[in-house]
Amino acid sequence: MGVFDQIRARAHAALERVPGKVGESIRKANDALGRPLADEGELAERRAFDAESTAAAPAAPTPKRQGEAAPVIVYHMDKTRRDAQKLTDVLDANGITYKVTNIQEDPAAQYAVRRDSEGKRLPVVFIAGECLGGREELVNAATSGELKKKVFGS
Repeated sequence: MGVFDQIRARAHAALERVPGKVGESIRKANDALGRPLADEGELAERRAFDAESTAAAPAAPTPKRQGEAAPVIVYHMDKTRRDAQKLTDVLDANGITYKVTNIQEDPAAQYAVRRDSEGKRLPVVFIAGECLGGREELVNAATSGELKKKVFGS
């Protein structure tokens, strides 16, 4: 464990000991920020996951071959599930395969999606790692033909 992780683990132990509403507020803030302060076990799990991810991932994104569809992911939370269904209906109507991901229980994913979508409201559609937007943007892209261009590259 590196020095930085030791400091994070010690800070987490200290914040767990803060009593009352102040302690509760601090713990909620830590959770909302993706748990930058965590115990040693959680930090070790994160390092192992990062090591697996970087070992398995190619150094640079592989270019999409002609006719091959770009990955499409719809991110939503429990309270936006119905709206996500409307997005998937549009994707189905355009013959686009996709993955639906609920990020309700993953604060780090919520942070990443908010950051990469520049704060757009959930649910949002990402195509090849780039945020297209929500329902309005998806419908506009489908109507103009831009959606199929982004997904299939033609």
